[in-house]
Amino acid sequence: MNSKELREKIAMYCQEYDSLYGKLVKPINDMLMDIDAGISENTANQILENLKLFHEGEKYIADCHLDESNNFIKDGIEDLKKGNLADGALQIFGAGLNFASFSAKAAAFKNINPHEMINERFKLIKDSLE
Repeated sequence: MNSKELREKIAMYCQEYDSLYGKLVKPINDMLMDIDAGISENTANQILENLKLFHEGEKYIADCHLDESNNFIKDGIEDLKKGNLADGALQIFGAGLNFASFSAKAAAFKNINPHEMINERFKLIKDSLE
């Protein structure tokens, strides 16, 4: 599937698995679809799975954000390495947004160290692109 088809499937899942998480995903997905932003099949599949699992009460919303952050950072690094600067920048930005959402939600309920986690991500980006 190409990016447009993957994003259309995400939009369908947002409606089919209506939830708070779906309401967060849908407008961003729509914006990215409008500008023809790329998305990997792995990341799209993770989002689809998260939409379904969150709707069914099987996954905590913060964990959905962390999954997305991890996928977007990987995709962003790959896009930047390939010279796809626009999509790479969008992916890295999405990774940051999702990590911030994860941290804000998880810090109250889980024993995490968000500063340590973000430092690991900074190092990953820097080391991967040098």
